[in-house]
Amino acid sequence: MVESALIASLERFLEDYLSRMAEKLAKGERLTHAEAAILLAAISQRETTHLTKRIDQVRGDLDGKIQDTNKKIDDLKTIVMMRFEDTNRKIDDTNRRLDDTRTGLLSKMDDTNKRIEDTNRKIEDIRVELLSKIDDTNRRIDDTNQKIEDTRVELTIEDRGHESENRGHQPQNRRHKPENRGHENRTTIKNRRHQQKNRRHE
Repeated sequence: MVESALIASLERFLEDYLSRMAEKLAKGERLTHAEAAILLAAISQRETTHLTKRIDQVRGDLDGKIQDTNKKIDDLKTIVMMRFEDTNRKIDDTNRRLDDTRTGLLSKMDDTNKRIEDTNRKIEDIRVELLSKIDDTNRRIDDTNQKIEDTRVELTIEDRGHESENRGHQPQNRRHKPENRGHENRTTIKNRRHQQKNRRHE
């Protein structure tokens, strides 16, 4: 408190002294060297103080602007980083969806391929079974045809045998010919059976 009051008193004394010197100059009176030095020192001090205050003010303004600019930069950086993070999340989500879609499609393709393979196997099994049945049917047809042919030939032989018996009153040399024919017919039957068996094996 005492120091503050003393400083205030000195400032008032200095102000009064400077005012008196200013009045002397205004009246055209000359100042002593000491008075002139004190006045110049006071003026220099005031200018220095004013300049210092101005510099401090400018520095404060600059600091405020710098802080404001830094805050804006930080805010912008935060916004940009948030947008980057959001974009990266969207990209990651899109990539996950693509992977899931790809996995699903590959799974469906594998399932479809398996079904196609199963269908092809079934078709092949049916084809083999049908061919087997066709072969069996053909063999049965051949056997039936063979039996029909054998029966027909046997009936023909019996027919001719009866005809030979009916012509028993004819000369011996004439009865000998039907017997030869019967022998030829039996040989023909054997040959035909042999040929049909060969065809079945082929």
